[in-house]
Amino acid sequence: MKCEIAFLVVIAGLHLIVGAVHHYAHVVAGVENTPLELVFIVLVVTITPWATIHLAWKKTLKIGAALLSLSMAASLAFGLILHFGIDGPDLHSNVAPEHGALFLHSALALALVESVGFAFGARLSMRSPISRR
Repeated sequence: MKCEIAFLVVIAGLHLIVGAVHHYAHVVAGVENTPLELVFIVLVVTITPWATIHLAWKKTLKIGAALLSLSMAASLAFGLILHFGIDGPDLHSNVAPEHGALFLHSALALALVESVGFAFGARLSMRSPISRR
């Protein structure tokens, strides 16, 4: 069980690091988020993965993994819609060319980490018994 929690920590850590790089890309490209987007980013994208690890460690691995999977799925959907779906300042093709590569690659890296986090969390939540630590 400790190995699974360690992998959840690795996923959350990578997500935080890649998210920081993507935030930097937003700043240098001058792409601002709306207040509602910022609330989602802070609560769901940044805080929730770490809260779910606490749940996995202190309460049940199954519930923590399921909530991590949900937060990664929500983050993935949010990023795909804003960066690749709807036309707006966040759309990767609307970012100034001098910052476009960093913006695009960090968005793709986030999507990759979130996909892995979703899949691993979902798989782990479906196979693990509910048990208290």
